[in-house]
Amino acid sequence: MLVALRATHEHLDLGVLDALTRGSEHLPHVIEQLNAAQPAAVAEPDPPAEPPLAGWVVVSTCNRLEVYLDAHRFHDGVDVVARAIAATSGLRLEQIALCMEAAMGAAVAEHLYEVTAGLRSIVLGEGEIAGQVRLAFQRAQQAGHTTAMLNDLFQIGFRFAKQVASQTPVGVAGRSGVAIALDRAAEIIGPLRDADVLVIGTGAYARLGVADLVRRGAGRVRVHSASGRAIAFAERQGVEAIAAEELGQVLREADLVLACSGRGTSLFPEAFLSVGPTLILDLALHSDLHPLVRHLSDVRVLDLTDLTVQADEHALPALAQARAIVAEGVDHFRSRLEFRRVDPAMAALRRTVDAAADAEVARLRRENPDTADDVERSVRRILAKVMHSPTARARRLAQEGSADEFVEAFHTIFGIDISGDEEPTQGPESVPAGWMRLDRTVPPGHPSMLAVTEHSVAVVEAELARLAAVSAPAVTGPAETAQEGTCPIDLP
Repeated sequence: MLVALRATHEHLDLGVLDALTRGSEHLPHVIEQLNAAQPAAVAEPDPPAEPPLAGWVVVSTCNRLEVYLDAHRFHDGVDVVARAIAATSGLRLEQIALCMEAAMGAAVAEHLYEVTAGLRSIVLGEGEIAGQVRLAFQRAQQAGHTTAMLNDLFQIGFRFAKQVASQTPVGVAGRSGVAIALDRAAEIIGPLRDADVLVIGTGAYARLGVADLVRRGAGRVRVHSASGRAIAFAERQGVEAIAAEELGQVLREADLVLACSGRGTSLFPEAFLSVGPTLILDLALHSDLHPLVRHLSDVRVLDLTDLTVQADEHALPALAQARAIVAEGVDHFRSRLEFRRVDPAMAALRRTVDAAADAEVARLRRENPDTADDVERSVRRILAKVMHSPTARARRLAQEGSADEFVEAFHTIFGIDISGDEEPTQGPESVPAGWMRLDRTVPPGHPSMLAVTEHSVAVVEAELARLAAVSAPAVTGPAETAQEGTCPIDLP
């Protein structure tokens, strides 16, 4: 079954997202470890032989942490991912359950397709997210974490996201969030061709920012990075690199600072004590700024939440058109799932027919070897023509939502049992309808909410130690007065 867990800017503070996503680069591998260990960790008399998850794709960006699953068992699969996030982030499992939402089926496809098309970004219609989702999918493929269903889910999503971008003038029509941030900066400090700009970082945001600044004819662009990659980056981009000892002087000269390294705090209040009016675009989820920088009198900070661009009344028709395209994509994915349900039936029929043909050809080769080749070619052509009609009919019935009737009729007529290929089912009372907060998707006392065994804990701890995971932030515990729909994490 198709399942997803999500934590996004739409229902969480960016600081909470920061806490959830720390160490998320290791999340796919930790899910793999826990998924393999899960059968031994579930307190059941006869644990199932197969792990809860067949496949997974992790999408982690500045605005979201989302995990898409091909799951054999809903609750156990969700539990594996929640524990993996707790392990990589350092947060408690109860906190993860209060921050994440889960859904299954068509709601998952609709959400992913809206995300990929930029309809759920802080900057409506921004073009970066499609590339980020594609990269996450490719990494999952390379790691062997995808399945046929997940391949269909993402490939169809990419196709219809392109249609949204090419056929609808939604939001900023595919412009990057960095470009929107620089537009806002130009409104505040004036044309950027007169600006002295410092870029912190050498990642994708820095590359996009420098390219846009050069295009706008910025007066001077300098780059600093604590990673040591600034010199090579600056040479490729045709700008200047600065060393750590030059940072204070350059900050005093800069009109605009583009802070987007995402490596954590590197800009402290004392570095700004002698600066004049300075605008800082804080574009990384893991902020480069010490919190006190925002309170300095000569410094103005705009972060991701300040750059929100949503649809106005003039864009609503385009937005409706975009959502209609997304709905078409969801229907296409549903049809593809139905196709896959009849595929085992057709494969079983082909195996039966081929086996009969092979037996007959083998008999002919024994009795009439001189004519066997010609007869075999004729037999294969006839069988291909005979199989074409039921195959086309099966796919048409699947598209019309009649896959169950076809499979039942198939079993009645041919006597071939394909029940082992059918999708697992679960009672409707035990799974969420639409998106639901994680702590509400599992009935009280369900085995997947019990504590994991020492073996499972040891697996994760050993793997994280081997990967040298990012140190987890200190967490004091959930707030006692958390309001409905919020995540009660006390951030450091």
